[in-house]
Amino acid sequence: MNPFYQQTKTFQWIFSLLLLIPLFALIGLWYNLLSQNLLYFFLIFLLGPIFQFCFTPFFRLIGMYKYLSPMLLVNNPSNAKYDLHMGTSFDYLFVLRKSRPGIEIRNKILAYFLEGLLKIIDEIERGLIPENIEISGSSYFFSTKTAKRIGFEIGKTDLAVKTNIVINYPDLLWMYSLANGKIKLPKLSQVKTARISGKTLKENKTVLRKLYQYITKKRIHNG
Repeated sequence: MNPFYQQTKTFQWIFSLLLLIPLFALIGLWYNLLSQNLLYFFLIFLLGPIFQFCFTPFFRLIGMYKYLSPMLLVNNPSNAKYDLHMGTSFDYLFVLRKSRPGIEIRNKILAYFLEGLLKIIDEIERGLIPENIEISGSSYFFSTKTAKRIGFEIGKTDLAVKTNIVINYPDLLWMYSLANGKIKLPKLSQVKTARISGKTLKENKTVLRKLYQYITKKRIHNG
């Protein structure tokens, strides 16, 4: 669990609301600049990552973000669909700040991803969500081979997701570079969208558990 969310609810609420004050001030300044010159619109590439960072704890508190593991969350969870997202820059700061760039971070991200999928299976088995729930996610971080191995189908990424990725590109750049251990530019063409039903995910529980145990042992061995 992100250590921030182990703090008292009162502390979390106070910190989250205080974090929104400078954000709204920046947004107000941006709108004011836009009224003077439309070229200031491109500042959105700086505001996007700041927006995501500042809103993360607030969205978690109001239930918009549901965490399945420290680095895997669901955006607007429902019994019809789980829209998976890797952790935000806020989660990177608190969860991965002591991890070495490169293979250590990659292994941790993969382990947290698998941990989150196993959490979904647990929810299905306990009747908290239905077997026909649609589970999907778009990312740079998983390989097509690994996704297919655990039952996911790979499809095209829609325009809305790609637009969101473009707006948050500065964030993706440093997070992707940390995971690779060097400066590396993410390419939109490499974004993959994977989908699976809850029933199919549940049927692949054994494969998921074995892969999770393998990655966990690898993490311990490497650091």
